[in-house]
Amino acid sequence: CDAAYIASGGSYFTVETHIRHLGEVHAGARVYVETQCISAEGKKVRLFNSLYHEDGRLLATGEHMLLHVSLETRRATPPSDEIAAMLNKIASLHSGLPSPEGLGKGIG
Repeated sequence: CDAAYIASGGSYFTVETHIRHLGEVHAGARVYVETQCISAEGKKVRLFNSLYHEDGRLLATGEHMLLHVSLETRRATPPSDEIAAMLNKIASLHSGLPSPEGLGKGIG
């Protein structure tokens, strides 16, 4: 979903996010993010991001539900066939990965 796709009138809006703050990190520290596509079904995409310190410590996670929308109508719509195919491919490949710790957990 690049700038050209967005300019054509389609995009994803985040409709729900659950963030867990698990560790402290100081300004200037080197960090990296791993993203796992949990599912991509029609208009909905579910992503899980893990933020790590360069030493491998897990600092935070974010679980996100996104909906594909028409930027013209501001209503949920199916993505283009190309976007849907790519997301389905990614979700299929990621389905073989272990479920991230914290997936689907609410505030308890």
